[in-house]
Amino acid sequence: MNVKGATPSLADVLVRILERVPAVRSAVPERSRGPEGHRLDTLRVAYTNGNEALWLVLTHPRPLKPREAELMALELEQRVSEHHGDYAVVVAPYVSPRSAKILARSGVGFADESGNCRMVSGTLYIERRGLPNARVPEARLRSLFTPGAERVLRALLDPGLQGRRWTIRKLAGAAFPGVSVGQAHKVVQLLEERAFLRREENGLVVVDQQKLLEEWSANYRFGRNRATRYYSPLSQRQLYERFLDVANHDPEGGIGGALASFSAGEVLAPAVRQHRFFLYWTGYREPLVERLNLKRVDSGDNVVVYEPYDEGVLYRPRQVDAPVTCPVQTYLDLRASAARGEEAAQAVYDKWLKEAYTR
Repeated sequence: MNVKGATPSLADVLVRILERVPAVRSAVPERSRGPEGHRLDTLRVAYTNGNEALWLVLTHPRPLKPREAELMALELEQRVSEHHGDYAVVVAPYVSPRSAKILARSGVGFADESGNCRMVSGTLYIERRGLPNARVPEARLRSLFTPGAERVLRALLDPGLQGRRWTIRKLAGAAFPGVSVGQAHKVVQLLEERAFLRREENGLVVVDQQKLLEEWSANYRFGRNRATRYYSPLSQRQLYERFLDVANHDPEGGIGGALASFSAGEVLAPAVRQHRFFLYWTGYREPLVERLNLKRVDSGDNVVVYEPYDEGVLYRPRQVDAPVTCPVQTYLDLRASAARGEEAAQAVYDKWLKEAYTR
């Protein structure tokens, strides 16, 4: 946790925030101290009721990563417990919601250079959110949700694989389609930075799966799949049975497609009925069109065929013996859908993911 050379003005941000609080009479920096590699200031905070408190202020010159937040929280929590100060705050150019949550669990406050903050000390409670921050590390976040990285995430979040200790090589092989060891290593690095992976003696362990899935869902772009709309005179049941037949007789020896979105949700966790039939399909489409009696239309469709943005969308579920998208992919697709998509997604989560992620 090398933060040498932290920008002095970061501590001034905290002082400016406190000066605007009616319950605070003054906030005066006293001195810098702490082990090498840290800038740990003390701030004498005087309240209007006559009380005073000594705050420990750790400034960090870069956007604060969750893994760094964990280490800082442990150190500052210990220093407060040893009576080096009454309260502790981390100040950085940018503090992600996940990093802020990690600090809050240890009773540590935060502030960023835009004025976003959360500080709870005695009867004092200050919280400001949503102020624009130009230092958000968007590029690193986007690289966690590229098609190649998502192949790794599906394996890590597979409810049937929870509790597994991973090596990078095994993780690369568990992804579908498989990824290189180098690519898996990059994903692992990103997940470690965000405190979603923990290294233990016998391997890597995924943690806080629900939060990881939420972040993925917030960054998931369903529009990358290319949709073609058709009409078929067949009933939903007939479409389902004929799709099973054509999917299970793929001449290439593998699955050419999978039930998607609401149609996948009906198989995994029936909750919302739709009049449309949704599926993913890759490769030669003529057998599918012929078997399901499909006619391409601009309106009045009842079948939607998606060409997946990446073959990893077809990661097979271990839980059901049917050509459907896995629970994680189904959840993502439904969360991105209108017309009761969130309700259908929650049903999938409750049935397949909730218990697996909490046990």
